[in-house]
Amino acid sequence: MSAVLSLNPTYYEALKRLTLELAGVNLGSDHAFLIETRLSSLSRKEGFKSLDEMVEELFKSGQSNLAVKIVSSLLERDTHFYTDRESLDKIENVILPALYPIRKGGKIQILSFGCSSGQEAYCIAMALDKAKDKFPDTTFEVIGVDYPSTALDRARAGRYTHFEAQRGLPIRDLITYFDRQAEDWVVKDHIRKMVRFEEAHLLSKLDTLGQFDIVVFRNALPHYSSPAQVRVLRGLSTLVKPLSYLLLGTHETLNHINFGFDPLPKEPHIFIRREAKVQIIEDPNIKKPSDRKTFEKAKRRLKDISDMRA
Repeated sequence: MSAVLSLNPTYYEALKRLTLELAGVNLGSDHAFLIETRLSSLSRKEGFKSLDEMVEELFKSGQSNLAVKIVSSLLERDTHFYTDRESLDKIENVILPALYPIRKGGKIQILSFGCSSGQEAYCIAMALDKAKDKFPDTTFEVIGVDYPSTALDRARAGRYTHFEAQRGLPIRDLITYFDRQAEDWVVKDHIRKMVRFEEAHLLSKLDTLGQFDIVVFRNALPHYSSPAQVRVLRGLSTLVKPLSYLLLGTHETLNHINFGFDPLPKEPHIFIRREAKVQIIEDPNIKKPSDRKTFEKAKRRLKDISDMRA
């Protein structure tokens, strides 16, 4: 492996620290090879003669835009269709049956948080299309968010190689929901219309995204450092409507960091957002009523006054 590595060895740890600081993600023990493979194409795209030249420019000038592009490239996840199918099926079989009586006749919005190249978002849309007869009079919208990257560009295009399409996608879904274009497979229009993608810094303030009925954040939390996990979960808590749902991977849990979420009974990786409590702020200038429950005392006082006048 060392024969294919060209970057100055001193830069590997520096880029690893940069990724941890900007995104809260530890790259792992194979970061040297990952950095080489992910950033070589980016350096050519950005017009640098070599990977070394791009990284030297980053640390010499401290360009924030270049730093975001580099970290975003390093954070691209290799996602498959229908990863962790067991947890994904919970949307149709557990969460939507609970939401449908409440949202019937309206729109249910689902957020795929950290969507990478979009397979999860499109899998959710395909599952909803198959289940549409179960939930009549309801429309669905799936929103995928992630750091700006080439992966997010591919998600918007809805275009996948034959190799990508074969990774987890059943042949029936491939035929039903994709069109063949040259050597690639492209998501059909009626599914793409259900899905949109937005750029977001996943550790930033997320309230501009709005609130959602279901937020899907699966199999990514362990990659974050402990402080970053707290920031991510705090952000997610602002995205989930009260009495709506957060879905993690099958074997994931929030542990003691819950930010207002409670696990569903028998579904420890599905969490419901607690209903917001109304806080009553009392005006000290307004006279409070007494704890009196009857007017008997007042009646006796009025009688005494009447007798005295008589």
